[in-house]
Amino acid sequence: MKRALSAAAALLLLVTVIPAMAGDHKKCDQPAEACLNAYAQKLEGRGWVGIEMDTTEDGHMEIVRVVPDSPAASAGFKAGDVLASFNGVAYKDENKKALKEATKAMTPGKTVTYTVVRDGSKEDLKVELGTIPETVMAQWIGQHMLTAHVDHSGDQASGG
Repeated sequence: MKRALSAAAALLLLVTVIPAMAGDHKKCDQPAEACLNAYAQKLEGRGWVGIEMDTTEDGHMEIVRVVPDSPAASAGFKAGDVLASFNGVAYKDENKKALKEATKAMTPGKTVTYTVVRDGSKEDLKVELGTIPETVMAQWIGQHMLTAHVDHSGDQASGG
């Protein structure tokens, strides 16, 4: 169950941040319906890569699945790749703000470069971002609503 939740949370990160927004699961201060609409609008026009990740024991982001027929599949990403940098910004705690800013500009059609570690060697992969599929967007929105609007102590939806 923990691995499934980790994979779902990682899936949520794929559109924009990857690890830049990791740990950004605070309660939303908007009523659920307003948040739902705002979150959907925020995702509209964002680029999509098509990878699912999990955090390794040593804190790195490892690709556990490449979505078939996704931009990532076309770019040559493979399960087991470890993300080292995004557009030249290393995936490190001290770069969270820079990574968050860099990912805000991810729009469909834009080409970005990920540096991955594969079999001990670094490799640059250029990926042309796609449009988020509706099913993926629904999963991300659902995950946000579960993490930001559900009171897990009583399993009841909160109004804000």
